[in-house]
Amino acid sequence: MENNKLKVKIKNIFYLFFFILIFSFIIINISFSKDINEIRKELNLINKKLKESKKRLYYQNLAKKDIEKQLNETWAKIIEYEAKINNINKKIKNINNKIKIYETKISKNREKIEDIQTLIDAKLNIALKYSGNWIFFAFSISSADTLLDAFYLIKKTIVVDVKLVRSLSKEYLELQQNMKLLNEEQIKLANYKNKLSYERKYYNSLLSKRRELLAKYSQEISKTKQDIDYYEDIQKEKYEELQRFIVKTQSLNRNLRYTGGRFLWPTTSNLITSYFGYRVHPIYGTTRFHSGIDIGAHYGAPIYAAENGQVIFASWYDGYGYCIIIDHGDGVSTLYAHCSSIIVKAGQYVSKGQVIGYVGSTGNSTGPHLHFEVRINGNPVNPFNYL
Repeated sequence: MENNKLKVKIKNIFYLFFFILIFSFIIINISFSKDINEIRKELNLINKKLKESKKRLYYQNLAKKDIEKQLNETWAKIIEYEAKINNINKKIKNINNKIKIYETKISKNREKIEDIQTLIDAKLNIALKYSGNWIFFAFSISSADTLLDAFYLIKKTIVVDVKLVRSLSKEYLELQQNMKLLNEEQIKLANYKNKLSYERKYYNSLLSKRRELLAKYSQEISKTKQDIDYYEDIQKEKYEELQRFIVKTQSLNRNLRYTGGRFLWPTTSNLITSYFGYRVHPIYGTTRFHSGIDIGAHYGAPIYAAENGQVIFASWYDGYGYCIIIDHGDGVSTLYAHCSSIIVKAGQYVSKGQVIGYVGSTGNSTGPHLHFEVRINGNPVNPFNYL
């Protein structure tokens, strides 16, 4: 009788322990799902805003480059018009100098004509004066030949003077004609200069507007960069929070035990394209620590769970792209990154060799491959120690 009571008591204790174990497991999984979903939801929102900000920055930079191009073109136009105006100014200055020279020549020519005309008038006056008293004029001359010579000389000098006046008058008309042509050219150049000045003024105004637009885009770009920095800081905090949560989840998950042994090779390909340790990053070109191995594979090749365990993360994970993390117990976990697609969910238990996703090139990747990591308490170790 006592033995039966003892058996019933032991049985009840076993059921109670089993119920508590199952209940704890359910609570852990509910808490796990709730917390990780909240973090994922926040990350998705931040990633969306970050993506939008980067897209906005891309188009703002394009617009800025276009404005800078237009500014350079406007500057080139202004320089072109400045050169034309300077050239016109030189021509106008040259014409003004020629006009001054012609004005001087015309003035001297006029003076010569006036002097000669005065001289001719004087000679004619003498001739007219003595023409009325030619007997006195004749007797004042020593001989008839001398008288004839005197009249001939006066006539000859008057003829020479008249020819000179005609020549100077012709030259005067030519100078006046040249002056007229120079004045006409001067007016044309002045009009052309006014036109160029107006066009230069237009481009100066356009330059001011484009400078204002460039300043506006520069301010917008600066603001967008601040937004990106802000979202990247929050993103970093959330990923760090996610990492801490993953490590915490591993420590709380008492149901898993890593029993040792070799992990299964995680995909169909054996081609190693990058090893564990420091390397020159294929995208950034700087020396960085590579926390796993890269296995080159065809796009869509299956990805296998390396060991039995529980999926603790199956979503987008920053530069890892679409990523899966499996907890194998005792702080041991594996990570599978750059997946094209994921076919398991967080909280799900998987078996060694089970297909969990497919090879892709998401995140920071230069081509389809599987990035595979082994972590001990969240810290990456050389996967070849376990494969």
